[in-house]
Formats: sequence, structure tokens, C-alpha cells
Amino acid sequence: MNPQSEQIQRAFDSTPIEGVDYADGLSRFGNQPTVYLRIIKSFIKNTPASLEELAAVTPETLSDYAVRVHGLKGSCYGISAMTYGDEAKALEIASKASDWATVERDNSTLIAHVNELIVHLQGLVDLAEKAEGDNADPRPVMDRPDRDIVRKLLDATQSFDVIAMEQIIEKLDTARYRSMPRLVDNLREQLTNFRYDLIEDKTRELLRDPE
Repeated sequence: MNPQSEQIQRAFDSTPIEGVDYADGLSRFGNQPTVYLRIIKSFIKNTPASLEELAAVTPETLSDYAVRVHGLKGSCYGISAMTYGDEAKALEIASKASDWATVERDNSTLIAHVNELIVHLQGLVDLAEKAEGDNADPRPVMDRPDRDIVRKLLDATQSFDVIAMEQIIEKLDTARYRSMPRLVDNLREQLTNFRYDLIEDKTRELLRDPE
């Protein structure tokens, strides 16, 4: 599992939602947390409009309601929100049987429950996205590269020691630099293109800059 998936999985583990079976949901999507989270986001985005349609049910529109609540049932089961899918299924059965009394009694409860589910799911998504943002790049941020490392890179460049240059650039890549976010990418590109002169120029420039 890649780091992004691990972060999302931790969000699932730390944010249980009653009536939602994460293990079942993950198995539906090949145990890929990123895919499952994307499906949950789609549910959050698209379900409110369906709930508005369900809220407008009348005795005369029960057949249309049956189609719509069937869709909600499938959406809930699709994200393994099993309890909510079961509620929708019961109302689907009632509407197909023209049981207006049951639909009138339970429809608002279903809508309230699914709206509450959406709130909880959004909390899960927010946590997962925060984890991605916080941990997407765990390297420390520095104002400028360490001068000792830069000096070593200059020495390696002047002696055409390519292996040492590669190793030193890797050390530079253990941090990020505010004023030069592409420094390491550029150095690697220059190394690949045998532009040692440009690497030397850059290291001298960095060493000339004040602390």
C-alpha cells in the first residue's frame, strides 16, 4: 500500500461510522482506499439532490418514488452503508406495494438519517484530505540548502565525481527550500544532461549568497 493509501486507511480506521462497513466497502473496490474514498465523495456530492426528490413524494407519485428510493438504496449499498441501504429497501418495498402510510411515516426519517450520514462521511473525507495534505511531503522546509552540503557538491563537481554528485543531490533532496522549490529537480536534470558547468555555477551562486 502506497503512502497516500495508508493515510486514507488511517482515516478510515480512526473515523468509524455506525451503519457503514468499511471492510466491505474496501473489498468492493479491490482494497484500494483511494478508490473507495473517491466513491464516497461522489455519494456526498450527488445524494442531496436525490433526497430533495424523495422529500417531495405524494400518494400520486409513489411509482416515481419507488424508482428514486431504489437508486438511493443502491448508492448506500455501493458505499457499504448497509443500515441506510436497508432503510431505503424497506421503503422501496412499501412504495411498490402502494403502502402510502409507511412511506409517509418513514420517509422523513430516512432522509434525516442519510443527511446525517453525509455529515459523518464529509468528516471522514476532511480527515483523509487533511492527512494527505499534512503528510504528502514530510520533508522539513528550509530557507536555503545546508552550505556544507553545497560545498561538497561543488567539490564533487569540480572533480567530476558523478557518484558523489548523485549522493550529495540525494542529501539535498531530504529537505524542501522555500525560495527555490525546483532546486533538486534542476540539479538532477543538469546531472542527467552532463551539464556539470551549470551545477558548478549554481553551487557557487548558493555559496555566494549570504547566510
